[in-house]
Amino acid sequence: MNKFKEFFAENGGVIGKSIINHIAMSIFGLMVCFSTMSINKVLFWVAGIFAIGMHMFLQYMIMWELGAKHNVRVCSDGERRDKLLGLKISLVKNALLILIAVLIIIFAFFKTEDASVVNSIYAALKASMTLFFESIYMPVLSVCDFSAIFLILIIPDLVCCALSYLAGLSGMKCIVPDRKKEKNQRR
Repeated sequence: MNKFKEFFAENGGVIGKSIINHIAMSIFGLMVCFSTMSINKVLFWVAGIFAIGMHMFLQYMIMWELGAKHNVRVCSDGERRDKLLGLKISLVKNALLILIAVLIIIFAFFKTEDASVVNSIYAALKASMTLFFESIYMPVLSVCDFSAIFLILIIPDLVCCALSYLAGLSGMKCIVPDRKKEKNQRR
């Protein structure tokens, strides 16, 4: 329990920022996809891909910055590197989503044809996950109707956070502009 407290005390700000970005991008995805859904299917898919790209970009920036800060700390203090920190932060950030996705899978297994409490809980979980958390992936959710899709849709976020933290930790600059070069070019 102490390790979790230490982990959350050290990385709570980044986890909070990632959760806020995820919620904001879910609202953005909801607005973009609902506004294009009735116009054209192609535009709906383009808007969905744009929302997914924006979400991944924001996650990349947060985790790359954290990795770069830790790279400086490792170089100056000789601190030990935790290469899985990006994945750990993403798992903590997505813990609620993983729990809801697992519950959706369990309730889908026990779902029946008649109206029952299990069906009501399943529908409520699925609707809350679709509207509040995973609306970024609205085009994918519109064509996939199996319950494990909610668990699968968490994987890109986990991979993005893990790889972007590693990129920041190793000093790689994929998307982040090099400000030193910009300053030298202005002179």
